[in-house]
Amino acid sequence: MNMKVKIMAFATLRNILGKERIVELDEGSRVQELLDRLCANNEGLYNLLFDANGLKDEMNVLVNGKNISALNGIQTKLENNDEVALFPAAIGG
Repeated sequence: MNMKVKIMAFATLRNILGKERIVELDEGSRVQELLDRLCANNEGLYNLLFDANGLKDEMNVLVNGKNISALNGIQTKLENNDEVALFPAAIGG
């Protein structure tokens, strides 16, 4: 069975993904599978999200308003109708 997850992208990611999109995933999918799906045909997006150590430290991923670093990280399970926000940390001073 499939589930739908709403993706909201901000800053530089919006240029690639658009403001919002709905992604269909297999039930029980995790953030990792979602990001893999989004990056499948976009090497530029992959390079923005990941480095040699995995998800970049400056990349924020929120599931229903909670940062995945406070959940199970990239292995956080997703549910039908979850909202996932992707945005780089604000840098500057």
